[in-house]
Amino acid sequence: MKSVSFEQIAESFHPLIVSMIQKHHIYKEQEEYYQLALIGLWKAYQKFDESKGSFSAYAYSTVRGTILMELRASVKRDEREALTEDTLLVMHPDDSLPVALQSSIINDMIQHLTPREKIYILEYLLGGYSYKELADKYGVSTGAVKNWGKTARKKLKETLPYL
Repeated sequence: MKSVSFEQIAESFHPLIVSMIQKHHIYKEQEEYYQLALIGLWKAYQKFDESKGSFSAYAYSTVRGTILMELRASVKRDEREALTEDTLLVMHPDDSLPVALQSSIINDMIQHLTPREKIYILEYLLGGYSYKELADKYGVSTGAVKNWGKTARKKLKETLPYL
């Protein structure tokens, strides 16, 4: 087995790794998972014993196991972070967070929006201004302000799955 270089093996297993990533519906951080799969392949390459079977079956199970372990760890990390957020909310039973924390959270949530969509979020939703007031203030129609809101809500729903 050591007569074949790892680079050759990595090249021949490339389609398998890509299909495994797709099979497990990994769309974020694909490059990271690809590298993890290569690490799993490297471990299989180093530990393989020819007397125990075929390399391809051993490599497949090792690579798959490496990807699944990372997926499980990722889910656990996400659960811990969610629990931390829940704990924070329990610590403030009146549902009000400190103003600095609220501003920080809101700014993080809307950083990818356009300036006009930010106006909608900050002034209409949080500030209590009406469509007409915003339209007069910025010299646009009320329909334009409504469109800002429509696109802002759509973008927020895409990035914030719990909405």
